[in-house]
Amino acid sequence: MAVEYETSSKGKQHSFPLAFFGLEIEEAESLVGSLAGKAYHGRSFVNFVYKHHKSSLDQMLSLSKEVRENLKDLVDFAPLAIKSRLVSRDGTIKFLFEIQTSKGPQEIESVYIPDEERVTLCVSSQVGCKMACQFCLTAQLGYKESLTAAQIVAQVYSVNIDPETRPITNVVFMGMGESFDNIDEVRRATRILTHPRGLNLSARKVTVSTVGLVDKIDSLTKDDPFRLAVSLNSSTDEMRSRLMPVNRRWPLKELMRACHDYSQRTNKWITFEYILMAGLTDQPEDAKRLISLIGALRCKLNLIPYNESEFTEFKRPSDQAVLNFHQMMLKAEVPVFIRKNRGNDIFAACGMLRRIQPIATN
Repeated sequence: MAVEYETSSKGKQHSFPLAFFGLEIEEAESLVGSLAGKAYHGRSFVNFVYKHHKSSLDQMLSLSKEVRENLKDLVDFAPLAIKSRLVSRDGTIKFLFEIQTSKGPQEIESVYIPDEERVTLCVSSQVGCKMACQFCLTAQLGYKESLTAAQIVAQVYSVNIDPETRPITNVVFMGMGESFDNIDEVRRATRILTHPRGLNLSARKVTVSTVGLVDKIDSLTKDDPFRLAVSLNSSTDEMRSRLMPVNRRWPLKELMRACHDYSQRTNKWITFEYILMAGLTDQPEDAKRLISLIGALRCKLNLIPYNESEFTEFKRPSDQAVLNFHQMMLKAEVPVFIRKNRGNDIFAACGMLRRIQPIATN
């Protein structure tokens, strides 16, 4: 059903049960407070969910039984259903979640990456992807559906309350889908993730990645609570168009102009991601061109040795080739890092998200 509430200066239609994780914090407090009868009930409810990780009304004992009964069928704040959990030998965990969409049940993956000083969750923004990048396994699924802000935030909440995980400190939108192809829901999700009364993540620790949708980069403002990452992966239009069809719409000149303008407009650093593929993007000439492309920008560069699989033809460069490329960046004083290979054995590494059934063992 649907009902109209005055949440600000104008009425807004809402369907029940409310998709709690898609509500911005003030909106959630107002709506739940209206349903419960008192404004402070709404604030208490939001606090129980986000600060105390309560996933059941029965756990909210400071709310009266009557209030809890009133809210029971009106607010959906259940964690996502976990269909499977694969644990890598390096501690990475890949969660397979089932979500409900307009096209029926669908599956998405999120990747939990623990380190000594931080815990990163890689979240999905779509079921599948439209971008058709040749090296990416998610692209082979095709596009199914874009996620709502509620389904994005619920990934973080669901992993955060899991008894086998540590609290998440960083979120990267580098899972299934092209984040900027779903920019409105992604923006809303980042506001909820970074709100002090929401999940309270630092905006400096939320990164949203794009293959280079120039019109969306041009729409970003300083107030967007996330850092921008651009998946570059080649230093020439010819190769990038072959690997990433989006380059035929927005070639490197337009992409780099948008990145420069973004940096000037927001005063924020950009992260460039560059996949090293043997014989295609790992040559010294590639490194020289890459330095020319990004050297004048306030940026850092993540080098990602390609994660091989039986599903694509591309190969990982030799360790020496990776180190040589890295050294050329260092000599040019480009801030550069070689990304660790995490979760490769469970198809959880960069570019490998698609459902893979674990091999049964006796």
